[in-house]
Amino acid sequence: MSYTKRALKGFVIVFVINILAAFLGYLIRIVLARNLSIAEYGLFFSIFTFVSLIGIFNGLGMGEALVRYIPEFLVKKKHDKIKSAVIIALLVTLATVFVIGILLLIFSDFLAKHYFKNSLAAPLLLLFVIIMLISNLKGILRVIFQAFQNMKIYSLMYLAENFALLLILLAFFAFQKNIFSATTAYIVVYALIILIFLPLLFKVFNFFKHKASVEKELFNKLLRFGIPVTIAGIGGLIIVYTDTLVLTYFRSMEEVGIYNVVVPTAMILQFFATSIAAVIFPMVAELWARKKKQYLELGLKMLYQYSFAIILPAVLVVLAFSETVLRLMFGEGYVGGAFAMQILLLGIIFLGLHSITSTILGGIGQPAISTKILIQGAALNFLLNLLFIPRLGIIGAALTSLIAYFYVAIMCILKLRHFIKVQIPWLNWLKIAFAGILMLGIIFALKSVLVLNTYSEAVICVILGGLFYLCMIMMMRIVDLREIKSLVAHILGK
Repeated sequence: MSYTKRALKGFVIVFVINILAAFLGYLIRIVLARNLSIAEYGLFFSIFTFVSLIGIFNGLGMGEALVRYIPEFLVKKKHDKIKSAVIIALLVTLATVFVIGILLLIFSDFLAKHYFKNSLAAPLLLLFVIIMLISNLKGILRVIFQAFQNMKIYSLMYLAENFALLLILLAFFAFQKNIFSATTAYIVVYALIILIFLPLLFKVFNFFKHKASVEKELFNKLLRFGIPVTIAGIGGLIIVYTDTLVLTYFRSMEEVGIYNVVVPTAMILQFFATSIAAVIFPMVAELWARKKKQYLELGLKMLYQYSFAIILPAVLVVLAFSETVLRLMFGEGYVGGAFAMQILLLGIIFLGLHSITSTILGGIGQPAISTKILIQGAALNFLLNLLFIPRLGIIGAALTSLIAYFYVAIMCILKLRHFIKVQIPWLNWLKIAFAGILMLGIIFALKSVLVLNTYSEAVICVILGGLFYLCMIMMMRIVDLREIKSLVAHILGK
């Protein structure tokens, strides 16, 4: 199968399943927000964020290293190396989780008193250590499917996880609506997903057939790739999570709660870019190993153009109806986060571009470059958070994220140019932006003249605005129908 066909089929699978999974993930947030108080919801995600940030050291980037090197070992038919790499990744992950878990337990009372300022935080941290262990084992299992480019199972794990979590949360809340029910549900679901999908791993690769050994050379090779990725992950998580951590210290749990419905609402639009990244990472690694650089150069311009053309109108539509979305999904108490969400939505455009570019850098074996840029962006985000959040609260948090996303996106694109020919479609981006602004103007104009209930008004505005945008990008030849027909025919094998 050709690379184009594999990429397109992989993307379609991941994209469609990720839409469903992202929708279920959003419903999970709604269920949590509707069954917990705003303060409880804030505490839950404050601890979730804290443990996630500390937990970036778990595995030292071994999962990403597997995605990078398993395709290479397959090309070179070094199957014993694959099994050895998986064992090394598993051992390193277990060791790091154990160390970090012990430290969290030792300092749980101190953190509950001086940082979270809530006595419930101590027992919750114990439960989150269990979540961290099971989640990392689940993560290793999932990245192995990704490394073998089995995107169907890779995506289905995410979908099954969110579906099971939604059902179990509803069941647990039917008996008792508190923060411990929510935490226990996560433990049960993560363990269940491992039990369901582990047998499928042996159908993808027969681990029993091959020998394995913990070789120092292979260990160092994985570590040299994994550590920069880990540091990059720290940078990425700081940009995403520092807002919540600084809000926890300087502001109320209610503000933390509101911000943690704003962020996932904005981030749900990021699934398009993450779907692309999940598919192209192992393929870029394989193409680079086979020295087929021209394929990367040909595909990158199209990725930039079409991803921007899809992300921008989605962002602008949600921006126009931010209050309506928050009121409908989470309730009147969360509507105060509308302006912060509008700021974050603009940042999603740059975050999507960064996701694609940093994935290319990682796939060609240059994760250290995106790592340095993310560290710079994270430092910028943290400093601006300290300056803006004490005074502006969630508005300051959103503004700093927007600035950080813009910085890392532009810098990664500039650095990628040193390795492959990056053709930035500046003119088409300007055309897309122009069409998007006109679409937004039409939506606001319709909102001012229509006298309907809020939701009927939103549907009509989105349909008419969307049709106008589609006509505009067709007229300006942003979208080439012949090219799309050719790609669809290629997927279908015609």
